[in-house]
Amino acid sequence: MRRNVRDARGDLYRKQQRFFAQVYESGHPTPWPSTEPTPAVSRLAHLLKRHKARSRVLDLGCGEGRHTLLFARAGLFTVGLDYLATPLKTVAQRAQEQQLTPRIELLLGDALMPPLKPGSFDALVDSGVFHHLRKADWPAYFNRVLGLVKPGGCFHLTVFSTKFKHYPGERRTRNWSVHRNHYDRFFAKCDFTEIFSRRCEILAIEEERAGLNGFFHVLMRTRPPHCRRADQGRPC
Repeated sequence: MRRNVRDARGDLYRKQQRFFAQVYESGHPTPWPSTEPTPAVSRLAHLLKRHKARSRVLDLGCGEGRHTLLFARAGLFTVGLDYLATPLKTVAQRAQEQQLTPRIELLLGDALMPPLKPGSFDALVDSGVFHHLRKADWPAYFNRVLGLVKPGGCFHLTVFSTKFKHYPGERRTRNWSVHRNHYDRFFAKCDFTEIFSRRCEILAIEEERAGLNGFFHVLMRTRPPHCRRADQGRPC
């Protein structure tokens, strides 16, 4: 039974990867932003530039590099990680055109098995990875991904809100769906404290609504291991 569950999960992720690969390889504009950074992430880049000029930033699931390039333009050394080669080639080309190559390192790899050392980043940006992960894989994300950030480092998360619609009139009876071979999870504002407060201090939650789009942008600070909240939610 466990093997069947793992096989089904792996099959879902393989289909999801093929979906994104087909979008990038089609040569058409992506249905998500490709060049313009999220305003909330732009504010984080400005903050790091002012207060932590030597920061190392990880752009998880960087896609075509809208945030990788943003942080590099702010003078911050940035690692862009994605599991598809096609968008990484686009990032490399754009970085060269903007003379940002010395400030950027691009890695091909799985977000849940990042080829990086724990505690090697001052900031982590995830704009669209976490909401494509099944809940069973959250522990791996907490340990392997959040573990890459130094204690007290910044963690910026962008995920679908429950207001997000794939198409007009879409109705859902649960907080996740499989749409066009990719898994999507949808979040309410109250979810972030329950999910992340043991490992992070939540600094700001911003909701974005525009047409069918609905997102939460959440800024957090990672807690040192000895100051992580107990499972009951009490401070150490």
